[in-house]
Amino acid sequence: MVVVAKLGETMVWDIRTSNGNEAAKIRYEVLPYVAAGGLDVGCGPSKVWPHLIGIDSEKDTALFGVPMKPDIVVPDAARLSIFADGSADSVFSSHLLEHIADWQAALREWWRLVKVGGHLVLYLPHADLYPRIGQPGANPDHKHDFTPDDIVDFMRLAFADWSLLQNQVRGEGAEYSFLLVLRKEAAGHGQAHPHAAPRAEKTAGLVRVGGNGDALWAGSVAAHLHAQGYAVTAYVAKNGEEVLRHDPHIARIVVMPTGLLNDDEMLEFWAHEGPKYDRWVNLIGSVEGRLLPHQSVHEFYLPQGVRHQLMDRNYLDMVHAYAELPAGTPSRQKFYPTEAEIEWARKMRAEIAGPFVLLSPTGSGPFKAWPHAQRFMELMADAGIATVMVGDLQDLPDLDIVTRHGTDYGHVVGQEWPLRLAMTMALQADAVVATESVFANAVAMEAMPKVVMLSHSSHENLTRDWVNTAALEAPVACHPCHRIHNRAAAMCSRDTITGKSACMASYSADAVADLVLKALRVEQKAAA
Repeated sequence: MVVVAKLGETMVWDIRTSNGNEAAKIRYEVLPYVAAGGLDVGCGPSKVWPHLIGIDSEKDTALFGVPMKPDIVVPDAARLSIFADGSADSVFSSHLLEHIADWQAALREWWRLVKVGGHLVLYLPHADLYPRIGQPGANPDHKHDFTPDDIVDFMRLAFADWSLLQNQVRGEGAEYSFLLVLRKEAAGHGQAHPHAAPRAEKTAGLVRVGGNGDALWAGSVAAHLHAQGYAVTAYVAKNGEEVLRHDPHIARIVVMPTGLLNDDEMLEFWAHEGPKYDRWVNLIGSVEGRLLPHQSVHEFYLPQGVRHQLMDRNYLDMVHAYAELPAGTPSRQKFYPTEAEIEWARKMRAEIAGPFVLLSPTGSGPFKAWPHAQRFMELMADAGIATVMVGDLQDLPDLDIVTRHGTDYGHVVGQEWPLRLAMTMALQADAVVATESVFANAVAMEAMPKVVMLSHSSHENLTRDWVNTAALEAPVACHPCHRIHNRAAAMCSRDTITGKSACMASYSADAVADLVLKALRVEQKAAA
């Protein structure tokens, strides 16, 4: 149990300090557990986070004159039959359970709603920090006085499979409560108490909310911190969690919600989380702000020569610098598939006769789309080499399977495979051809030959230290632009024939195919 107050110090509920919004005191503490969405049961006048579905009986309006603003009004919070079993990513409730006569029935109902892997989050007045029923200052509507053990003991008897992630007594400042967070586990898991595990000797918080490839750069920092003895917690967006899910150097991943926090709230959240760790590394802006300005900021509009002078720095070097790693720290970016994912990729590879090239012809925006992907697949097919094309292909709509003599050589997969499986398949490829994408980053330090078609980045920026890589820099005046264009890419120079960005259109299918064929011949000779 985390004790944040001395027990026995009674704090009396006061309408001037409480005012029906106890949840505001822990909104940042509970954010990681409710980030995916869910229910706020007994939300009162203000939900703990606006993306949750607020549920309330509006009883406090009658009792205390407090105006309620729930999304759904219910007569009884212990009966929520409008929601299906396992339909909620989380159920959060603050200072409600003590008002419900049959509190056990309420907990059974709320637990029913939580999906496997989801969280039940309870914030309740502590019987040792708040006047008990009948004492001066007690809330006249309270029907129970609780300690954390009361709830945990009930859960132990009522439900077989859960993990208690947080058990905090919170009594500093205006708090007089305790916080419990339970994760529902799959059948057979049993009951676990990770909250009680000894704290790691050294801990580090690592923040990287950005693209898929950016997450792999953060993985390099995590590997170096782990080697220094830190237990690393990574704060990432949902896509980053997918990429880093099984990284052995990351002890815990916190998924940050997209678009939920405004700028001020984001800073407040980092200020809340940072002091929990011995070392705090925030990588936001290390590349996309400092070296790749977005179209919405002033640096985007600097003259190209000035941009190049200021921004032609290696991305991973800058990421390492933000993490205070010594200059010259080597790259440890790597994708870590599971054994099951590797086995799947091996089976898929076995179905392809002869060598195959994994092709990723798009990236994070239309300015990265390579317009010669179809022609490249045809050239590979002519040479008896299969191509597997992956990624978001919305900017290349007219792609077809390539067949020679009744055999399919050009396979247009797109996003039919989950991202992790597609990345694992890249590790099985005999060669990889890619734009500046997660697939290129996933194999950056792998041995197979690679051709990377650079768009807004230079070789110095991205591929300087990559293994066995031919990095193509476009012979056009605007390359490298060191810019992140928006979806419209209005400031991106276009090729008049293909309509795609001038840099990507300059990389002909024949030139790329020639590099791949030469590399594969060298590989085959070396193997022989």
